[in-house]
Amino acid sequence: MIKDVLQTLNYEICAEVALVLFVGSFLVVLLQTWLTRPEEARQQADIPLTDGTKKAFR
Repeated sequence: MIKDVLQTLNYEICAEVALVLFVGSFLVVLLQTWLTRPEEARQQADIPLTDGTKKAFR
């Protein structure tokens, strides 16, 4: 029974759905990157260099 179900499934749509999800995710990240203010980007870039108590020098 499971073999019959698996044989009737059409996996072509899975590749198309995966591609659409990938492109959509890529566009969201790209848009978020473009809309990030430079001050916020600098602050986020300094996070690994600080211990949370002092601001990094720039």
